[in-house]
Amino acid sequence: MILWGVAMVRNEEDIVEAFVRHNLTILDGMLIVDHNSTDRTLAILTALRAERLPLVVKRHEAPGYLQAEITTSAAREVFARTPADFVFPLDADEFLKVGRRAELERYLKSLPPDTHPVFDWPTYAPPFDGDGRDVVACARAARRLTGRSRGTGKVAVARSFAANPGAYIGQGNHEVYVGNKPQTARRLPMVGAPAAFCVAHLPARSAVQHARKFGVRRLARIAGGRDYPTDSNFYQAFAQLRAGRTPTPDDMLRPYVDGFFVLKDAQPPTSAPAVDDPFIADIVLRYTPPPADDALPTVLAAVEGLTRRLAAYRKGAKRA
Repeated sequence: MILWGVAMVRNEEDIVEAFVRHNLTILDGMLIVDHNSTDRTLAILTALRAERLPLVVKRHEAPGYLQAEITTSAAREVFARTPADFVFPLDADEFLKVGRRAELERYLKSLPPDTHPVFDWPTYAPPFDGDGRDVVACARAARRLTGRSRGTGKVAVARSFAANPGAYIGQGNHEVYVGNKPQTARRLPMVGAPAAFCVAHLPARSAVQHARKFGVRRLARIAGGRDYPTDSNFYQAFAQLRAGRTPTPDDMLRPYVDGFFVLKDAQPPTSAPAVDDPFIADIVLRYTPPPADDALPTVLAAVEGLTRRLAAYRKGAKRA
């Protein structure tokens, strides 16, 4: 079988090299779309491509957070350019954990051709001890949180997807749909994958990384006309940062453990039982810089980019 991955990334310099190197121990190739990164993400991807890894790198410069559209387009491009049997849409903080590749292939071959598997998506929590370890050491020290399920997973897309022009990957890469409007779209056939295969999630790595992520992402959501609702954990994460509050480990983990919306009377995420369940491959980083110690440069770069686009739009509007 031929297995590929696709991803949209932005300002992921601390993790993108580990993401690529690890997942290419399982996948045959990856297509990654850089979405206006202002850190070293694109430079790292370019260096990895220069190693002749099976990696395709593209750029998307529109300001809005259009993950579903970009990921769907990337998956369709992979199916058009390669004989891939399945495409795995991933985020930069996600690592396939499948044991032996042959076992994964055996499972995928058993599926009906129009069925898309959904993989468990466990969250891993690092120590949050501020020792400045690189992301591989962080991943090795992270423990899988148990006892709380969000009821959602990560989908892989079968080749039949390419033959259906109305099919698309939903926001977050959790499901696949067909239809022109969200109100009338229907889910395509999906099935839960065995527990032996999962997508390990390492979303929260430090307070600085948390601030960079939620500071920039909400700006992109506003620019794209898709702001978070105020009762979502993602909106609340930004609100805490805007109020000048230093995020705690529970603050950093809550959007991933509790889910999209704020839960009343939810227990602190760090109170969930955690187990050792290693997922990271034996990889060596060559291009990843030391962890950033300040989120402000990245957030300001995003503000500058959006402001320049607004100024250009106004200038064009005056000419018209």
